[in-house]
Amino acid sequence: MAAMGAAGDEAAVAEGMWRATDLTRAYLDQDRVRVGACLDGLDSVQVEHLLVWQVLEHDMLFDDLGEPSMSVRVLDEVSALAPVDCEFVMTTAVREAVAAGTGLSSRLQEFAVAAQVHALTVCMVVMLLEAHGRHGALEFVAASAEDFVRRGFPRPYPAT
Repeated sequence: MAAMGAAGDEAAVAEGMWRATDLTRAYLDQDRVRVGACLDGLDSVQVEHLLVWQVLEHDMLFDDLGEPSMSVRVLDEVSALAPVDCEFVMTTAVREAVAAGTGLSSRLQEFAVAAQVHALTVCMVVMLLEAHGRHGALEFVAASAEDFVRRGFPRPYPAT
């Protein structure tokens, strides 16, 4: 029974990794339809796994890039791709955090889980765009996906 639980956990982690990667790619591709569809059909546990993966990826990216710039213009462009309810709460929270000189992470806990996923993804995409440009950011995401496969985590669902 424990082995089945571990396999189920591994499958949930793989699903979260790939969904997070696909969501990041959809934002980078500026594909509003795919951005909106990335969380469609996921249950609350799957969205939680996706969020956990995004938190880990965000922290690793932040460590790699140092304190990245987050220009308002790029933030607004990327945020505009998010579902409307997520866009509003996220951009409001970012502006309040900037005005107060605090981080966004404390505000994220106030959001619904799906909005947290989108907010983290938007922040990561802005960080990647600012650091690497669109082409470099897309290469970064492609390399992450290739690394998942090399580590034994093939895509658990068809690519869209």
